[in-house]
Amino acid sequence: MAVSKNCVQCGKCLEVCPLFKVTGREELTPRAKFFLESLDPSAGLSEKDFKSLASMCLSCGRCEKNCPQHMSGPDLVSTLRSESKKFTQTCWDLWLSKPGFIWPLAAALSKFTPETLLEPVGSLKKRMEALFKKSPAPWVKLTPDIKFDERRVILFKGCVGTYARQDWVLKAEHLMDGAGLVRAGEPNFKCCGSSYGSAGLLSKQNSVRKANISEWKRLDFPLIIIFCTTCLKGLKEYSLSDFDGDEDSYNLWLSSLVPLSSLLLDADVKILENSPLQVVYHKPCHAPEPDYDQALVEAVVGDKLMPVKKDICCGFGGIMQLGAPDLSKQVGDYCINELTKSISPGAQILTGCSACVIQLTTLAKADFFTGHWLDILE
Repeated sequence: MAVSKNCVQCGKCLEVCPLFKVTGREELTPRAKFFLESLDPSAGLSEKDFKSLASMCLSCGRCEKNCPQHMSGPDLVSTLRSESKKFTQTCWDLWLSKPGFIWPLAAALSKFTPETLLEPVGSLKKRMEALFKKSPAPWVKLTPDIKFDERRVILFKGCVGTYARQDWVLKAEHLMDGAGLVRAGEPNFKCCGSSYGSAGLLSKQNSVRKANISEWKRLDFPLIIIFCTTCLKGLKEYSLSDFDGDEDSYNLWLSSLVPLSSLLLDADVKILENSPLQVVYHKPCHAPEPDYDQALVEAVVGDKLMPVKKDICCGFGGIMQLGAPDLSKQVGDYCINELTKSISPGAQILTGCSACVIQLTTLAKADFFTGHWLDILE
């Protein structure tokens, strides 16, 4: 790709790459990927090397934010993955395409899976428990005070909310209804497309984007309320071409994406007696600026909240769970250690990303509850 020729090898991506931070291996960095991709095939970089290279990216996007030329390592890796299909992509496609069948099946089978097996199978039991984990006793009661126009709304539940954590969906809908928001109907949304894109499954990504846009139009262009950071990112990344060049619809779509937490900042807060002494907020790599999830947690938790560390990746990485699970776990273990080294057992770790919840819950010790901020709400 011509874009890689513009990399000046300045190394700014090394400062923020989670893989480099944890492993010290420069061959895993965006700089190395852009350099290797720019080589002529005669230089000796084999197809196998490219396939290996394409699997070593968490798709956190930090490199693009720090790059003077805004070059994206995840975009490069997505393209490489799309050009070199692997068995892991087939498995990932199946996982995303059939969640109503595959996820409960995997959860059932995981009960008989020994943890001594190699990754990613070894941690399957913990991951499935994390995916379907139920909330502890809530300790916050919010009474929304939303001043909104008369435009109708719909809820984007996301894959995890739809197929595993319906309790999140019920709480989100309860907050919306309690605030007097008028729902436009029950949308039949697909995956946001983010996980397909990072895995190089670009045709599937295009397909779900088209389906979601069609559903939004069918319901007469309502506001879309979102409670997952990665879903918000995925929906924001829809392009003008996804709207067949219709700029009005495209701009209206972008202005219609509303984080649920942004509507709750002025809510009345009541802290219940069973609240923990300490709370940690994990800031997802894909958190927007401003991060309304963090602002809501700060407003609700108050002085129970520990200082927020903004430069730590959980290591989930989507298809990295299959392509390089040991690297994913290595980054995740570092994240957990950083988040918990200054807190006591019984503290709670909150975030606003479904993937972060799964990763951190899988790796955290039983002394700490890790969940979505919706988990603490009554």
